[in-house]
Amino acid sequence: MTRPVVLLAALPAGLLAAMLAAGCSAGAPGPYRATASTCYAFSVQALQRHVTVTTMPRACAGLSHEQIDLAVTRAVRQVAGPHRKAIARRLVHRELAYLAYLIRAVPVPAPASPSAAPAQPSPGSPLRLAALAAWIVTVLAGSWLIAGWIAHGGLRQRGPRVAGVPRAVIIGHFGLALAGLGIWIAFVVTGLPALAWAAVAMILSVAGLGMATLAGGLPATAAGSRPVGPGPATAARPTGAPAALTQAPAQARKPLALIAVHGMLAATAILLVVLAAVAA
Repeated sequence: MTRPVVLLAALPAGLLAAMLAAGCSAGAPGPYRATASTCYAFSVQALQRHVTVTTMPRACAGLSHEQIDLAVTRAVRQVAGPHRKAIARRLVHRELAYLAYLIRAVPVPAPASPSAAPAQPSPGSPLRLAALAAWIVTVLAGSWLIAGWIAHGGLRQRGPRVAGVPRAVIIGHFGLALAGLGIWIAFVVTGLPALAWAAVAMILSVAGLGMATLAGGLPATAAGSRPVGPGPATAARPTGAPAALTQAPAQARKPLALIAVHGMLAATAILLVVLAAVAA
């Protein structure tokens, strides 16, 4: 009889040892982590007990503003219950006073700044730059032509006209081209459509003066440009003057190839400028 008694007495001790061993072998509990559900449960308890929350509870710590706002809204609706609109609004306002700290404790995330987004290139930028390049090359070709005109005494010759073209037309053609180029550069920098159309008006005026310069400076026929035989023109030539200066007119010395290239570049620049202005 003593043996069964000893076995029965040892059984509770064995169970206790097994429980202690299982408890020791189990890992430590994980760290507490707040969720929207725990914050909701805390908010319901606070409303039911009419407790005004003044500190961030553990059940809501670490949650975002949207999560806390959702939990508080659910809790207020749960406690306020279904009522008519006027009564429900008053109850919700009263219950929110208990949980107002939770909503204010976590700031609302600021919206993303528009400047943070990568800047998208304007759809007309390549066209604007192409028009700018064409305009600059055209002005450079025109600068070469007007430099040759000045070197051959275009500004020193007497009379209001040079080779049949008024000086004001030549100077105005070059000056308006430079002014229009400046306006187009301002448009490329700012993107204002008004500047684009102002540049269009300028380049069309420049083209008109260029056509007038070309038409007025075309060389005359060979029979009309220099005398065929001796006459007043031959007698009027000073003794010792170079024959090239008296027999060959000024138009014949113009670089016709460069003038043709200048005209084609101008036509290209006008087309690109108008297209870019329309795209703006």
